[in-house]
Amino acid sequence: MDSSELRVAKVFVAGGLPTITYNPRSTRNLEEEIQDYLDEGHKILSVSGPTKTGKTVLVRNVIPESDALWLSGGSINSSNDFWETIADKLGLFTGVEYSSDIKDEEWRTRQGSFGLGSIKAVFERKEIVGDTKGNKVSRARHVSNQVREALNGLLQPIVVDDFHYVPQDVQLEIVRSIKDLVFNGLRFVVIAVPHRAYDVVRVEKEMTGRVQQVEVGFWSTEELLGIPQKGFEALNLFDEGSLLSDRLAEESFASPHLMQDFCLQLCKQNGYRSGQTANARLAAPEWEEFFKQRSSMASKTAFDLLARGPRQRTDRQARKLKNGLEKDIYGVILEAISHTGPKVALTYEEIRSAVRDILASDIPQRHQVIRVLEAMSKIAKKDLEGEPVVDYDKELATLYISDPYFAFFLRWGTR
Repeated sequence: MDSSELRVAKVFVAGGLPTITYNPRSTRNLEEEIQDYLDEGHKILSVSGPTKTGKTVLVRNVIPESDALWLSGGSINSSNDFWETIADKLGLFTGVEYSSDIKDEEWRTRQGSFGLGSIKAVFERKEIVGDTKGNKVSRARHVSNQVREALNGLLQPIVVDDFHYVPQDVQLEIVRSIKDLVFNGLRFVVIAVPHRAYDVVRVEKEMTGRVQQVEVGFWSTEELLGIPQKGFEALNLFDEGSLLSDRLAEESFASPHLMQDFCLQLCKQNGYRSGQTANARLAAPEWEEFFKQRSSMASKTAFDLLARGPRQRTDRQARKLKNGLEKDIYGVILEAISHTGPKVALTYEEIRSAVRDILASDIPQRHQVIRVLEAMSKIAKKDLEGEPVVDYDKELATLYISDPYFAFFLRWGTR
């Protein structure tokens, strides 16, 4: 295709399915692992990776939507939702109707004649006299039974995206109910964030050894650089010495989603919305302004909600930071997280160490910090739309920044 016919927004796709800039990350053999699972089966496949690291893009390239039953975990709030969604996709009907007819017939003959001029004719007609009696009986079959019958021997895989959104008790019901189907050969794939990757095992201990893991993981700098290399070449744009691409990769928090977005915005700031007929050079923007403009307003809203914390009647204690500012414990914890870089996975000890680094006053007690982390996680799940920006796993005593855009905001956003 002529470069001038390519639109920049079709080359660099943030949040969709890229084609030209799709990177299979061949050195990790991710596509091969998924294909091996499809060939072998008899397990559940869990594809895990941080938010916006290309899990869904990877699976869709190996298992296109036309070749599988794709379900969204965000729309499954009960096991019945799970079965009903599959029934709809398979076009199943759960109602069964039986009917019987009894005919009571009597024949009657009618005779007559008619004429037109010299032509006369005689007719004879037989009629059925009587009635038909019948009855109908209908009943509704349980949707799970109907679907289970249809899934036995089904060649299409079932893929549940965002499996971590499914309530844990519902996960347990689903996993228990499909164990025998998986044993019989049903391919069942779940896509989840990394610290929830073993939810299938955690909710059902009997699945230990019956879950195959494919960990997508964060992207390396080299893998991220594959995006601008392919995209700029297709658009006939030139990044001298790869200096611009290197800077974008540094700020992408190992996320291809952010890298795609940065490349798109860089092209637009250079005045390019489509490919060029002749090789055109890309110029560097004013970096601080560029990155601050990229910090999402949605992340600002999330930050404000977390900084405010749950509503309460009493005023919280203000603590003085080494930079001269005063913040309550929620503001202190967020500043401590930001102080780490921020890192996208932080143990309690790492957070406590960061709090010690930024505070000029005494640090909060352990139970106070944990209470704040749990409250933030609750706010992120219940008060914010989409993927929770933070998630505290009490069992692992680890806080995860689930959204790289939120991590990016902690580094560059105006708070």
